[in-house]
Amino acid sequence: MKTGIVQPNQSLLDIILTEYGTVEAAMSVAMANGIDVGSVPIAGASVSLPEVQDDRADISTIEYLRREKILLGTAYTTGLGYWIVLRPRIFAVPNEVGDPHVMGYYKFEMQGATDFLNINPIDIDFPGNNRLNYQTEERFIMGLTPESALPESVTPMAGIFIPYKLPWTVGFGYMIMWSDLSALITTATYGDIAGNTAYVAPVTVFDNTSNTVVEHLLGDISVELVSSTNTNVTLRLIRQHPPIVLTNFSTYSMEWLGAANAGIPDPLDPDNPDKTVVTLNTGLHTLGLKTTYMNTVAGITYPASAFTMVITVE
Repeated sequence: MKTGIVQPNQSLLDIILTEYGTVEAAMSVAMANGIDVGSVPIAGASVSLPEVQDDRADISTIEYLRREKILLGTAYTTGLGYWIVLRPRIFAVPNEVGDPHVMGYYKFEMQGATDFLNINPIDIDFPGNNRLNYQTEERFIMGLTPESALPESVTPMAGIFIPYKLPWTVGFGYMIMWSDLSALITTATYGDIAGNTAYVAPVTVFDNTSNTVVEHLLGDISVELVSSTNTNVTLRLIRQHPPIVLTNFSTYSMEWLGAANAGIPDPLDPDNPDKTVVTLNTGLHTLGLKTTYMNTVAGITYPASAFTMVITVE
């Protein structure tokens, strides 16, 4: 029999819905733990989760909650809530087939990902600079100055896509493309009609003999509600990075940005540096994540990826 750990603000029914996708398993779980179905266990406590018949579990609901990183916590509904109002996510999509050595360029679009979040419409007149730096891996290791280029055409940021045609330059290794995080406007910065701004700056690695992406490098943050009062909310932030295929980039370090820097270690997992707990007052808050990639064999640091998002507490 497996077990689960009760998170703050979770009722037994929240746990059951999270683990089984339906309340059909409620009686089995309640009996296994010797408590009532309507109980609110103490946060941090262990709950027994017995196996149930297939008709008492809803796999599609379980997968949805996990995919969307939804943590149910409805035991106490008084107090403030939080919403992510702007969280841009983009990735490179090649739109031409061929060898960049022969074509003389890399051609692709930065498109909005499925997890691009914006509660308010993106401002159609928002000014985006969107300059990209690029250089082959071996020239970067040598410390040579990278190339840079603006988008192929001026596109309203409301379209959530940016076209690029980067002229081929000398070199034979993987082509690395990134944004200068020290620039006044980071590629790509989005603004909504309510005045909120956030940016997303992935590191993209293209193959050296084809116009194809071999690595999309960008960390991620999931947000969980810990507790809520009439003046603030306490959130658990968990940072992670998707698996990296290229070993040269697989060593990395992550750094909290913005409001996430004010967090404290998670009381339920205090030795885990990838979890932090922040308390946010009413209003808008910007937080994010920067990931730096290192080639330990060559002893060099590659460009970093980063993103920010805006959370409102009300």
